[in-house]
Amino acid sequence: MYNSIEISTKNSFLRKVFMQMFLGLLITGGVSWYVVQSQPLISFVANYMTFIIVAELLLVLGINFGINKISSGTAKFLFIAYSAMNGLVLSVVMLIYNPYSILYVLGVTSLIFVGMTIYGLKTKEDLSSYDGFFKGGLIALVIVSLLNLFLKISILGWFISVCAVVLFTALIAYDINRIVKIFQSNDLTEEDYNKFSTIGALMLYLDFVNLFLNLLRLFGKRNN
Repeated sequence: MYNSIEISTKNSFLRKVFMQMFLGLLITGGVSWYVVQSQPLISFVANYMTFIIVAELLLVLGINFGINKISSGTAKFLFIAYSAMNGLVLSVVMLIYNPYSILYVLGVTSLIFVGMTIYGLKTKEDLSSYDGFFKGGLIALVIVSLLNLFLKISILGWFISVCAVVLFTALIAYDINRIVKIFQSNDLTEEDYNKFSTIGALMLYLDFVNLFLNLLRLFGKRNN
């Protein structure tokens, strides 16, 4: 059981995680909106899309594998940079889909996120026992998605999106559970907590964005 001081500290840590996550989403949305207003920027993103995606991947890997070597300030900067670069990539999505459809799916994604966050916080079950399932699911999802880039089988693409929605919905609760366990680690310094709050924000950010994109592929209405 937590005493009142521990509960207050836990809530402060979780607020820091969620605030960083929402800041990342706001940056992504703002950059996407700004890009679609400018034809030169749209052309730039289209021409350098591969480079941007590779840079994004390197940033995520840099944060995850370098978290013990970098400062909390550097981790936050890299997360903000990733959010901005992801905004460049998602600007293409804003051009493909109807704006009202995007808002509808964003609302649905938010409701799912809130629901799974509450479950992840309230459940007494240790969700770390599903670690192997989630890692295997993510690896399989990446491999099949890459394969379908060449095969271009529409029904397979639909199946991938359905599986991704299920996976990332469950990952929200799982990652929330992991974030709480980070808080419960007694051997972490204040600097460690600051760094891992950024890691937690990144995990939830990725869950939210991937859930949103796959729901949009399934239910989004494309522009004519």
